[in-house]
Amino acid sequence: MLLKSFSQSLINNLKPVNRAIVNTTSVRQYATQNKVIHPPRRTYLHNMYENIIQKNRAVFIFQHNNLNVKEFTKLRQELGQLEGGNLSKLTVLRTGVFTATLRQTQYVNMEALISGPTCVLTINNSDSEHPLLMKKAIELLSKNKKLLLLGGKLDDVLLTQNDVLKVVDLPSIDQLRAQVVGTIEAPARKLISTLAQPSTELHSVLDRRI
Repeated sequence: MLLKSFSQSLINNLKPVNRAIVNTTSVRQYATQNKVIHPPRRTYLHNMYENIIQKNRAVFIFQHNNLNVKEFTKLRQELGQLEGGNLSKLTVLRTGVFTATLRQTQYVNMEALISGPTCVLTINNSDSEHPLLMKKAIELLSKNKKLLLLGGKLDDVLLTQNDVLKVVDLPSIDQLRAQVVGTIEAPARKLISTLAQPSTELHSVLDRRI
């Protein structure tokens, strides 16, 4: 009986629920995602690496066995002495930032080439401009025992180590055009020579009889 009286008293003392308050306070508030702000140095490197990837025809990746500043300076000087060497550049990479940059480009598959201490050779010449520059630059760096060619890209084509070595050995566009023209013209020259031979022989016979 006492329990019943207590329950009835508790019910009578309940106040009406203010639904407006419930609805307002029960709505889950989602925190907006904060924009990640990188340190200025990382932002600078990201922008530089994006320019390296997007604005150079040839990007060749090398693994380096802890070359020091003096050795890198010497290599850069030797590259600059090549014909058209001012169009080439050797850059030491911060691999973490470089791979993060690659993921935001169409060349994301190049990430597999990044292994250990890495540097990148960039060349930005046309096919007809200094056609031997790529070959000479690759040969120069490959002579250094502390450097290992891993691969890279030329225009929009991704290249393995073997691909790079094959591409730089190809003749220049002008040489290929000359070879194609020579191949096309060779049968015509032979035909003209064959057609001209009887008349030449006839003139020779007539000259002997006269």
